[in-house]
Amino acid sequence: MTLSSMSSRARLVACGLAVAAVLSGCASAPIPEQQVSLSRDAVNRAVSAEATQYAPLEMKAAQDKMFLMERALGEKDYPQARLLAEQIEADANLAERKSRAVKWQKQLTDARSGIQVLKQEMLQDPVTGFNPPASAQ
Repeated sequence: MTLSSMSSRARLVACGLAVAAVLSGCASAPIPEQQVSLSRDAVNRAVSAEATQYAPLEMKAAQDKMFLMERALGEKDYPQARLLAEQIEADANLAERKSRAVKWQKQLTDARSGIQVLKQEMLQDPVTGFNPPASAQ
């Protein structure tokens, strides 16, 4: 064996070890069970808050990423699954909060409308004893 063939063989072995180390590093990434669970809980809360109706864009983003996360889990691409799970949780939380805000705003508008109707009824009902002069209107 010559010195150059041993050098080539040593490089080949070193390269093989490096590839094995990289592959073992990828394979050793733990399943992001906690983050996946948090993301699923966030989506369930958003659905309960009627986010599909009141925050459809945010909810669709979360659901699309949920599909991608499930695929990444199936392919054992755990780093990608973790990243998607974190994004899902953020999207679902945004959808839930936006949905609740829209519903609260609607309730506030309805309450104000109801108060206005009651005021008009009180002003027009002669039984209440309050009948403002025509010049005051």
